[in-house]
Amino acid sequence: MANTKIELSGLSLANPVIPASGTFGYGHEFASIFDINCLGSIALKGTTRSARYGNELPRIAECPAGMLNAIGLQNPGVSAVIDEELPKLKACYNKKVIANISGFSVSDYVYAAQRLSAQEQVGIVEVNISCPNVHAG
Repeated sequence: MANTKIELSGLSLANPVIPASGTFGYGHEFASIFDINCLGSIALKGTTRSARYGNELPRIAECPAGMLNAIGLQNPGVSAVIDEELPKLKACYNKKVIANISGFSVSDYVYAAQRLSAQEQVGIVEVNISCPNVHAG
């Protein structure tokens, strides 16, 4: 069998298969469908300092070449991710994850990065500095 191990920003991964942030929720939602421990890591859904409800509906549109989306960074906020989502993920996933953070000010990013990087499960903090469907971001 081929060696698929990689190192990403100092984090050793068994393989390079990582669902992109925003496409895989917080990971635990898929644990009943397949063995998520086969993944190299999971990039968590983008997280902001405070909860965001996202854009109004419709948020997704089909088009001839695929689809467009404008979710608007819907998420429960840093505290809820730490208190609710990470424990659910830890119950079914035994590897480090990539926390994706977004914000509307430098202090938002610093707060989210400090809180999430302090969590044992978080191996990398990924910074989302380009959300074109949010007016301030």
